[in-house]
Amino acid sequence: MVQRVDSHDDVYDRQIRLWGADAQKRMSNARVLYVRLTGVTCEIMKNLVLAGVAAAVCDDRPYPEAVREMPCSFFRAGDMEAAAARGESGEGEGAEPDAKKAKTAPTTVAAAIQPKVEELNPLLAGRNSIEERSLASLPDDYFAQFDAVVASRLTVDEAKRISSCLQTVEEGNKLFIVTDTFGLDGCAQLDFGKGHTYRREIGKDKLSDLSKVEPYLPLEQMLGAELAGATGRWDKQPPRILVVHRLLMEYWGRSDKPTDFAAFAQEWLSTNQLPADALDLASLAEIARHPEVSPVCAVLGGMLGNEVIKALTGKGEPANNVMLFDGMDGGCRSFLLKGKE
Repeated sequence: MVQRVDSHDDVYDRQIRLWGADAQKRMSNARVLYVRLTGVTCEIMKNLVLAGVAAAVCDDRPYPEAVREMPCSFFRAGDMEAAAARGESGEGEGAEPDAKKAKTAPTTVAAAIQPKVEELNPLLAGRNSIEERSLASLPDDYFAQFDAVVASRLTVDEAKRISSCLQTVEEGNKLFIVTDTFGLDGCAQLDFGKGHTYRREIGKDKLSDLSKVEPYLPLEQMLGAELAGATGRWDKQPPRILVVHRLLMEYWGRSDKPTDFAAFAQEWLSTNQLPADALDLASLAEIARHPEVSPVCAVLGGMLGNEVIKALTGKGEPANNVMLFDGMDGGCRSFLLKGKE
């Protein structure tokens, strides 16, 4: 019996009908860099790899310690614990000698997830890659080789550095997303690049003329904007979810995490001229330690995957420039963070 091998067009037939052959070609030629995997970025990666977008994973954190609590359908915590137990005991069917095991057992998150990514879409074999160097050791021109960068658990300084590196790209159309989920909420800050153009969908098989993202604010400047002034037509106070995200970026980025989260948060709120009662610090302290909830990661990951596809294909109006997901009502809305006028 001859086994049938599905071709590129067979696998992506439904997508080609939805987006068109040109859009699928752009996606198939693109590469997205994922910096530090979390539940939400794993969901984005899964959706895009299945859609034909190659992935590069940059995550030098120790495996499995760094991702034991990460909710992910294809990179399950139970599998990690079982692998770790087999590695420690050396027992189980087909157990390898200690010397060989030491050479083959993955020690970083990037190395551990690589075979899982390959399994998702065999058509991308040889195009996916990993990076096990630390983020700080990567040269500034490293990020420009990718069409988009999706990151989680970054410090503000790390996010600013990547944004600054992408701003130097001549085309100016590299997408950069910093996203995290915390409890029932999630936040994404998006920078489509100063040169990004798109066509708005105005009807069936009809697209508008080329438009640019306006007003445009680089993510580096977004992170430097004063939160106390982050208001809008429907937001007389800075959005709570955005405030929480910035607070947690500062907290997670501390190598010497304070034992008293509430005291740290109150000092941070005061420094940023935000009211001391703006957040429920008692519940937030527990969320900071155990932030991710699987359904929130799945929903926000699906939405952000769509934003990446918009950026790669140039079809559809992008979210400019913050997305706020509230799990209490299941709503996700855009918020425009403005620079100094």
